[in-house]
Amino acid sequence: MGGDGRDTRRSQAPAGGAAAKRAACVAVAVVLVAAAWLGPTPEGLTEAGKMSLALMVAGIFLWVTEPVPVAISGLVMMVLMPVFDVLEFNGGVWSGFISSVIFFILASFGITSALLKTKIPTKIVFALMRLTKGNARATVGAFMVSAAVLSFFISDLPCTALFAGIAMSSIIEVEQKNGTAKHAANLGKALMIGIAYASCMGGMITPAGSALNIMTLNMLGANAGFTISFLDWVIICAPIALILLVVCWLSVVFIFKTDRISEETMLAIEKSGASVGKLDGFDKKVLAILALMIVAWVASNWTGWDATAIAVAGLALFFLPGIDVLTWKEYIASVQWAIVLLIGCVQSIAGGIKEQGAASWLFGATVGKMAVSAFAVVAATAVALPLMRLIIPVGPALIAISLIPLAGMGPAMGVSAAVFAIIIAFNANTTFLLGVDSNNMMTFKHGQWKMGEFFKAGIAPTIAMMILHATILAPLVGLVGY
Repeated sequence: MGGDGRDTRRSQAPAGGAAAKRAACVAVAVVLVAAAWLGPTPEGLTEAGKMSLALMVAGIFLWVTEPVPVAISGLVMMVLMPVFDVLEFNGGVWSGFISSVIFFILASFGITSALLKTKIPTKIVFALMRLTKGNARATVGAFMVSAAVLSFFISDLPCTALFAGIAMSSIIEVEQKNGTAKHAANLGKALMIGIAYASCMGGMITPAGSALNIMTLNMLGANAGFTISFLDWVIICAPIALILLVVCWLSVVFIFKTDRISEETMLAIEKSGASVGKLDGFDKKVLAILALMIVAWVASNWTGWDATAIAVAGLALFFLPGIDVLTWKEYIASVQWAIVLLIGCVQSIAGGIKEQGAASWLFGATVGKMAVSAFAVVAATAVALPLMRLIIPVGPALIAISLIPLAGMGPAMGVSAAVFAIIIAFNANTTFLLGVDSNNMMTFKHGQWKMGEFFKAGIAPTIAMMILHATILAPLVGLVGY
């Protein structure tokens, strides 16, 4: 009996230690909020604005450390906003769930589910794996390049959802069965984080690659009196995005070390690819609907069609009589409600920060304080915006808050407004550090990485982006005559 007791205590020790660590993380978040509440309010910032920033900082800490499920942390931060007069319960606090991003993500779950029922993922993986010959690092790179190329033309969200779903079902799950647990886990992390990064970098190369690029150009034209042509945007952004794509690849394969993909997995992929056969009627129905959606997404940059409406319409087509690609049961099973909840919470908190003027204050307290020379203001913007993106995790909000004051400041400092527009667009489209960005969450739903791992992988790309924006961006803008 004594031996049984000792074994029990031994088995409980790790759990107790883990529980203590989780409790400590929660306590730190409470202290952060309490310290902000009891501490002084900075000049130019309201009490409610101060608390909006405190809640976001506490939320980020909880998301990175994950003492409780990330959706729960988000919900707690969100419902605390009315307590500190950031937003009211009836109205603003729930507004994050009534947005195009939420409905786009809901549609994307069904689109991905429909795609994974076809032979298309197997064919894509078969082609890529033949190319990389089982080299895990090359496989990660091939998926990243493929995602980046597709993202030239369509939004990052569907691109990420597509390639993440393919990688998960056709490689990661197979390697989990055949390879070592450690290698399968690292391969899953590298692929999922790499795909999220690559979709955003590919989307930066052309204006058509992201709706946020179009939003930036429209605001630039309306407030600075000029815009950037399609070709000039490519000339300016392509070198930076391609360098960052390489840095992202190096970061994920270095941090999440991978060996060769197991022979068993390669044989399984080879067998699946060889036996999959030609596309049948079901596959062609799905492919036709996806092709229609891609055409509509590309055309939306000129037609003004809403990207979310296109996604929802495409999802609806899967259920029509005579098409019958998906059942309602299959769709419901595909939806990751924790992701939906978290994104809604993040958008609500970001809305509170904007509503209370905290974002504008933060901008003035960082970039505005360093506007002493042309290089200083560009460098300050390059460094500050990735950090501000942690506090303002919604891309459109970052554009709305920062573009107008920066575009106005630029000419007075001898810097083209186009420089600031490009920096803002890059940071609005992605954060390499914060996993709760909507695009990053498209891979988080597969359960391959934790928030802290995502943050770790993003340090090198973030520093690289800061350096590139501070050094070569202005010369590239000058090269095309802006």
